[in-house]
Amino acid sequence: MSSFVKLFVVLGLASAPWGCSRCNPDLPTIDASVSIDRWTSEPLATQSKTGKKLVFYDVEVDARGLLVAQGRQPFVYADVVDRGFAWLVGLPNSETLANSKDGKKIYYFSSQFTVTREGVKPESWPHNQTGLSAMFVRSGIRYRDYSGDAHALTDAREFVDYLLLRGRTAETDAWSLVPYASSKPYEAYRGANDDEYCEDKPGCGRGDGIGFLEPDKVGEFGHALILLYEATGEGRYLDAALKCADALAMHVKEGDASHSPWPFRVDAKTGTVVRDPYSSNVIFTIQLLDELARIGRGSESQARARSLAMSWLEKYPMKNKNWQGFFEDIPNQRGPSDNPNQYSPGETARYFLRRNEPGDLERAKSLVRFIQDTFVVEVKEKDGGVTPAMLHGAEVVSEQRADMAKMGSHTARYASLLASLYAQTGDASLRERANRAFAWATYCIDPHGVVKVGPDDLEGYWFSDGYGDYMIHFLDGMAAVPAWAPRDKPRVLRTTTVLRSMSSTAGRLVYNPFGPGTDEIVVPGREAKVRVDGQELKPRERKAGGDGEWLRIDRSFPGEVIVEWAPKALQ
Repeated sequence: MSSFVKLFVVLGLASAPWGCSRCNPDLPTIDASVSIDRWTSEPLATQSKTGKKLVFYDVEVDARGLLVAQGRQPFVYADVVDRGFAWLVGLPNSETLANSKDGKKIYYFSSQFTVTREGVKPESWPHNQTGLSAMFVRSGIRYRDYSGDAHALTDAREFVDYLLLRGRTAETDAWSLVPYASSKPYEAYRGANDDEYCEDKPGCGRGDGIGFLEPDKVGEFGHALILLYEATGEGRYLDAALKCADALAMHVKEGDASHSPWPFRVDAKTGTVVRDPYSSNVIFTIQLLDELARIGRGSESQARARSLAMSWLEKYPMKNKNWQGFFEDIPNQRGPSDNPNQYSPGETARYFLRRNEPGDLERAKSLVRFIQDTFVVEVKEKDGGVTPAMLHGAEVVSEQRADMAKMGSHTARYASLLASLYAQTGDASLRERANRAFAWATYCIDPHGVVKVGPDDLEGYWFSDGYGDYMIHFLDGMAAVPAWAPRDKPRVLRTTTVLRSMSSTAGRLVYNPFGPGTDEIVVPGREAKVRVDGQELKPRERKAGGDGEWLRIDRSFPGEVIVEWAPKALQ
């Protein structure tokens, strides 16, 4: 998210080649026919300082002149996520701060913060509580599976509980019992009075306006609720998710080139006052409706809404590239091509990569190319300076046309997509590009775990960018390239289902998934044996490397999963 809309001139690199080795001489050319096993580690890089600084650190490069990541080696990306989640979980309640309210953490009431000697202080920009809470749920679940530490997930769940209690529309509203996307800091969750945030253009739409909501955030929040239901078994999360799905199904339209199936901003009470008719961010709504259907809780109206949304997505944004309408603090737009962003195409590409049906790989590649061509570009700023598209081989990503500053969370998203493409294709150049982009993003988190949006001081610190939408991409990267993940203890890197619980002891990992699925795990041992619901199951794949082993487990039936291996002393 960005609190400042700036003017930029975009230079060069349009329609860059897919491999991108010719975009910048810093990026090495790697034979795309070379296949590097996902378990194979890169050698530790020799480091030398360049004399320049990037965000929190002096810029370091390896012997090839390529950017080196900042953090504890050799598993630097693991260090990033551990630092970030530790800082987030360790935040004090806001009762210790000025503007205290209900003894909750600062992110309940403020989207931005600053760090001072006195501690973490809130900023006055519109809050984005619904999208933020959904991000926290997704990242908290992933970190629990990866680390065994459920504190971030517990905090995310409490945040969602608060929003369900205090942040939804009235039952009698046309949009009934769904969340508002925005609010004024430390005030009720019901949309922000946009006159306060529009500078010289009152009523611009920034923060939605009192009584207005964003349907795409209804879908994103509903999807997070389904994940919580599957993780906890608590029916109240399913009930709340169904409210979101039913409201979306009730208000869906067929859509066209200028109107999405749901508007970006609409009044909650009547559902007829549309402030911005276009949002391309429909993929989380599709996932919500997919999951309800998969668990047998869908309906005909939801299926119709899902069909309309997917047909519209394929007919319009996938073809005309009008990927606009996600950020809550951006004013209403005049047309669907005025302000493209990389969040919606990036998360849509992730959906296709995970679904992996015929044609999905090419769909994902097309979306990543769009991000590359549109947001991995040189930018000339108002003061005449130029922000490069790359730094020592690292492709660096801007957020949206209205704010082309280079940012850590969006560069990490791009890196995770490149890594996922590598995992499916074996193209070594994709892994190299992912590694360099991730390296750039590591410069945005300080040694204590404080994440800054990027090198531009005007962008500051955001809970969504830094903690909802940053560390999860490093987790995706380690899932795509298990060689980047530590083998000090068992870790569930990826699963196609949600885990109800997960625990480990020496030589043993136990987890309970929500239904059948596929899991990818690493264990600190060799020749691991797997049982599902008491029955021995042979892993579909296994790879040994270093002191550990990577396993892919296909579970065609539900049940507790137990993985056992011999302790190192006995091997």
